[in-house]
Amino acid sequence: MSRRSPAPKRHILPDPKFGSELLAKF
Repeated sequence: MSRRSPAPKRHILPDPKFGSELLAKF
């Protein structure tokens, strides 16, 4: 879960589910 800082956008592009979690937390 420490990878949210280094590459938050990278997970949002390939993983739509991760993007929702990042946007909801941010």
